[in-house]
Amino acid sequence: MDRAGKYLLKAQRMFPEDQDWEELRLGLTSLLGIYYDMRGDEQNAIDYYLKAVTIAEELGDADRECVVLNNLAFAFQRHRCYEVALEFYQKAYWLQKNAGINPVRSILLENLAEVSLFLRQYEEAKEYILEFEENEKDPLQRVVMGDKNWCCYYGAVGEREKALVYVDRLLRNQDVINENKMTAFESYHMLCRSMMELREADYAGRFLEAMEEVSVGGGLDQVQTLEEMRIQYSLLFEPPEKHSEAYCVFYKKNQQFRAKIDETIAAAMKTRIQLEQLMQQVEDMQSEQEILEREVNRDELTGAYNRRFLETLIREHTDGAAEESFAFIVMDVDCFKEYNDFYGHLKGDEALREIAACMMEGARERIYASRYGGDEFVCVCIGLTEKEIRTYIEGVRARLHARAIPHEKSLCSGEVTLSAGYAAGIVKTQIEVRQLLQLADHELYKSKNSGRNTFTGKRVDIL
Repeated sequence: MDRAGKYLLKAQRMFPEDQDWEELRLGLTSLLGIYYDMRGDEQNAIDYYLKAVTIAEELGDADRECVVLNNLAFAFQRHRCYEVALEFYQKAYWLQKNAGINPVRSILLENLAEVSLFLRQYEEAKEYILEFEENEKDPLQRVVMGDKNWCCYYGAVGEREKALVYVDRLLRNQDVINENKMTAFESYHMLCRSMMELREADYAGRFLEAMEEVSVGGGLDQVQTLEEMRIQYSLLFEPPEKHSEAYCVFYKKNQQFRAKIDETIAAAMKTRIQLEQLMQQVEDMQSEQEILEREVNRDELTGAYNRRFLETLIREHTDGAAEESFAFIVMDVDCFKEYNDFYGHLKGDEALREIAACMMEGARERIYASRYGGDEFVCVCIGLTEKEIRTYIEGVRARLHARAIPHEKSLCSGEVTLSAGYAAGIVKTQIEVRQLLQLADHELYKSKNSGRNTFTGKRVDIL
């Protein structure tokens, strides 16, 4: 269980917020609900079950929504919150009935019958039992579970003879009931209660033994239910002189039960701490990875991508890749030598950082702004139209103009400006990419020669 929790947490941390992986997220949240349910952490279990229901609703996945609602209802049923359990069972029932879904219908009908009997809603329980027999396709399950349902029903309404018709058949088919020990416990619990109501000591005792058999390794709710049924059995069927002994045993068991609760709560708290520590470790690793990525792929001065990253990006998109729309934008600071000579290199560094910021602010997905060297910047654009490229360049120039960085020695303006050139085309090999970069550089010099503080470019066919 500890290992399962760690894997589930790792899986949870892998989901990026900006991607639509709701199908996978549904599976994970459902598993987390089951995990916390088995750990006795009901609060987290309910939270994750409800999240799973919401995701299933958004996906329109009625089948899986029914399964999660059934798990959620069963968690309440085990803790004897029958009204709440019934509400969730009924929601799942009507959802699958309206959608025409069959796989979970038999389970829901059986659970609905049980909870309705606990709530003494006998007519409703009868309807669910009849529908169960119509829906269940497995002949053996239909007979055995049907016998269990009718036995509980007739026991609840006080029809002794009819109830006893099914008892021996059920005891002969315990292997079928025991296939799922968690639901088997609830079934034997109902049968034991029915026999107690009919004052059938032998049958009640045998179902009590069956409860004990399937509860091995069960949760605290099963332990508590079993002990309560034992004391009820003693009070109903054993002589008065045995009652005090039964109460003493019950008291000792209850003390053990309370100790087990404390142990479970402590274990849940410890698990939560371990998971939080693991989460912190994952966050630390991510931070370290981000730092390493920044050191390796980012320009130290400006924070833009560096030339090394640019070369790697080109290789990734050309080595054996299909033809792809590529573009280079080459930008150069106008009269930067004059700026440095007049304002000093520290101011020059500040200006480069401001320019890089203007480029990165507008660099949406598939635009990679990098410092190529000195005062030259190169943007790689993948899959963009020529209109989108021009819009991006205009945005960079507008943001720089808004900053109004003074440049008294500029030959084209009283503030720091950029000249730019771009070339776009369909490329496949690295040779073609290099040619495209040279063409973008040529367009930059056209902008320089036409008076600076402007940009030119074109789309070309390389192949």
